[in-house]
Amino acid sequence: MLRFASLLLLASLPLCGCSPGNSMDYDKVDLVRVSGNVMLDGTPLPKAVIVFEDPATGGISFARTDSAGNYTLQFDSEVDGVTVGPRVVRISTAMKILGLRGESDGEAGDGEADGESGDSEDGQPTAGIEQVPDCYHRNSALRLEVRPDSTTFNFRLKSDCSVTAPE
Repeated sequence: MLRFASLLLLASLPLCGCSPGNSMDYDKVDLVRVSGNVMLDGTPLPKAVIVFEDPATGGISFARTDSAGNYTLQFDSEVDGVTVGPRVVRISTAMKILGLRGESDGEAGDGEADGESGDSEDGQPTAGIEQVPDCYHRNSALRLEVRPDSTTFNFRLKSDCSVTAPE
C-alpha cells in the first residue's frame, strides 16, 4: 500500500518547483517512445492509467488510454517516452496521476480503489471505480523489458488474471 502511494507521489515530483532554474535537460536522458493498446476480456479499456515503473529506482512513465484502449507513455508532463530497462507495469481505471494528459481535475488521487466494479447507464466504466483486477495494478505481475528496438506493448488482460505478459 505504501509503495503504491509512493508511486503516485513520484509521478508528481517532475511537476514540483517548475521554475526555469529547475528545468530538465532532456538531451541527457535516453528516452524510447513506447505505445500500445490495453484490452480487458477482449474489450478496449478506455480511460485507464498505465504506469511503467523501474523496479530499481521507482521512476515511472505513464499514460491514459483513449476510447480504443490506445496509449503513448509520457516521461513527464512535457515529454513522451520511457527509459530502457526492466519495468513493472500497473494498469488501473481508478488511479490518477498529477501531470497526466487528459486528467480532468488536475489533481492526483490517492490511488486507492474501492475494489468494486461498475458501469454507467451507457455501459462505460464509472469514474473512480476500479475495473482492473489487483493482479494488474496494486499487486501487478506484469513485467517487461523496454529496449530501443521494442517499443510497442499490447496488454490483453483477463479478469481471472491469467495474462501476465504483454503481446
